[in-house]
Amino acid sequence: MLTGFIIKLVERNVRTGYFSRRTIQYLRKFRIFFEPLGIGIILMTFALINPLVHGSLILISLALAFIPLRNYFTGHLLLLNDTFSKGERIKVNGNEGVIDEVDRLGLTLQIKEGVRFINYTTLITDGFTKVAGERLEGINFLQIVPPEEMKDKSMRRLRDKLFACPYIDWFYPPEIQIVDQPNQQIAYKARLRVRQDQHLKHLVKLLEDWGYQCRTIL
Repeated sequence: MLTGFIIKLVERNVRTGYFSRRTIQYLRKFRIFFEPLGIGIILMTFALINPLVHGSLILISLALAFIPLRNYFTGHLLLLNDTFSKGERIKVNGNEGVIDEVDRLGLTLQIKEGVRFINYTTLITDGFTKVAGERLEGINFLQIVPPEEMKDKSMRRLRDKLFACPYIDWFYPPEIQIVDQPNQQIAYKARLRVRQDQHLKHLVKLLEDWGYQCRTIL
């Protein structure tokens, strides 16, 4: 639980630049490796207090939780090898989508119909295909132009505005660059990932409410 809290804290601070995604990957590897070990030590300690009673309770609990435990340990074996990562596109049982979350018991896929959870046992039993060379779902390019009357047209100001936006997936920090305009007007090109497809129009509307001219580009 402590490691999970630290990972969440680091993920929140990726957006500010204090931590890199590599730091998160190392922390996740640490949790994946040591979490089962810690659980095993706790169970062994509990069993040694009263081997007959506590040992029986542990065996009964393990039998009742066989399916979740199978998913748990199968997932740990896959995640130790970096088999899955957030943002990858995969196909399972005819369903193609982008990995939105990598959890202890399975993957959360963002598909056209919505969100679907697929456990690790299903991934091993039915198989999966990684779809490479295609544009990731949720990755968008925007042209953002501050109006002439805006006092602060800097990239830093725009980045601060985006920092307050709830629609952006900050696991993939936005990349912003200046775009040359024929009329010498300041314009920016932003590459970013929204949490869900429908969030794109809300993001554009929010930028317009802030006074920017905004449109999607390829």
